[in-house]
Amino acid sequence: MSSMPAEVGTYLNELLRARARPLLLTFDAQWQLVDVHGDTAHHGIDADGAGTLVHQLQDLFLGLPHDQEQDLPFVELAGGRHAHVHLIPAGDQFHLLLLDAGDEHGRTQAQQQLGNDAVLAGIEKSRTLARLRQIKSELEQQRARLEEANALKNALFATLSHEFRTPLTSIFGYLHLLEREGAGTRSQALGALRRNATYLFALAENLLEYGRGEAGESLLDPGSIDIAALIADLDAMFRPLAAEKGLALAVEAGGAPPAEAQFDAVKLRQVAINLLSNALRYTQRGYVRAQLGWDGARLQLEVSDTGLGIDTASRAKVFKAFNRGAQHGSRGAGLGLSIVKRLVERMSGELSLDSTVGQGSTFRVTLPSLGAAGLTPQDTAPRRRGLTALIVDDDPDVAALLDVLLGDLGVSARIAGTAAAALAAVAEQAPDLVLVDVELPGLSGNAAVYQLRSQGYKGRIVTVSANATESARAAALAAGADHYLTKPLDFGQFARVVQGTGTAA
Repeated sequence: MSSMPAEVGTYLNELLRARARPLLLTFDAQWQLVDVHGDTAHHGIDADGAGTLVHQLQDLFLGLPHDQEQDLPFVELAGGRHAHVHLIPAGDQFHLLLLDAGDEHGRTQAQQQLGNDAVLAGIEKSRTLARLRQIKSELEQQRARLEEANALKNALFATLSHEFRTPLTSIFGYLHLLEREGAGTRSQALGALRRNATYLFALAENLLEYGRGEAGESLLDPGSIDIAALIADLDAMFRPLAAEKGLALAVEAGGAPPAEAQFDAVKLRQVAINLLSNALRYTQRGYVRAQLGWDGARLQLEVSDTGLGIDTASRAKVFKAFNRGAQHGSRGAGLGLSIVKRLVERMSGELSLDSTVGQGSTFRVTLPSLGAAGLTPQDTAPRRRGLTALIVDDDPDVAALLDVLLGDLGVSARIAGTAAAALAAVAEQAPDLVLVDVELPGLSGNAAVYQLRSQGYKGRIVTVSANATESARAAALAAGADHYLTKPLDFGQFARVVQGTGTAA
């Protein structure tokens, strides 16, 4: 191979010297500096400091043979500079050759950083993949829960379709008989109508309460309760069903009521209805008994039966929503006992169950007083006559029914089918009482109430609606109504509200 041209060799020599910035330190066997050649300033030293540098570098070569060339890469000098340090023996002297390694060190550091970043990225990727797998698992579990909830919803709608159709078939069938048969069949038909209508009403109330609980809208409405009326209502509601099944039924109130107590009458009634309905559903022979009593200011309700009984394994399930019991084909949406549990807990009460398979069950409810108010054993409101009323309802059947009920209470009434007609009727002759339905065509019932108050009407206004939610009640009262009644009407409550208007006869 021929030698490199002289000019090329010269060029490379100058190029390498310019890049390496060589610094040559010559010293004797005692490491005393003899001579200095090269770029001292670039390596951060001056001529006076070269000797000190030699002694510092001496420590790097301890234990290494000095009669052989040695190479130490990336030695850190003062000021953070880096150099390759070469030890070159030369007889009784030694040379230390320093070649600049700053750029190379930077590249090496960058490569190491890239390697570290790659390792960290790999770790982060693994963590991300693990998290994604966890999220995927959680989403799959959530999807399974949603699918289960959707299946429950579909099952509920299928159940409701059947549960509503069955009593409605009976209702319409007996209505047909009423239209064509005589008084004997009419009495039987009316009893069947009442039983099935009561069942539909209880079912609707349970669904409404379930929806309130899911939405967090189940509010308490403390007040006095009419124990005698509650006992009478429960007896009238369930005695026909008990008689039809050949069961003995007892609904009683025992013990003296406390001097002062306050309960949510609507929720208490709903608890009692659901417990009695459940007992009658699963009892084929024997008796069903409900007893109200008191332990100080605490109200106690006990419902017992001689029915199927509930085994230990099933007791926790009976209080879950949509559980329809062990008996195949049992009637009901499976909400009754779950509603009982929810209502009792909402009223800060206690619920217990004792049961023996084949002998029957006993449900016990204990409710603390929610405040101080007198329990009224019976309705003592005076009967009022000579009152006038305006019925505002676009349903002619409902309007006619209200007219009959008001007539029985000695109240003469006019009927308006729209809010506009009602406003005109009040302007013409203001009645003592206005009964207004919320769902009116055009201007709503609440808007009509607001306008009546704005125009100076001072009489009593009672809003009537099928919407039993707290928000609907609050909206009606905010518009200016004095009372809010829900459909189907509690006729005892309706009478008390009406008789509380005007002056006593």
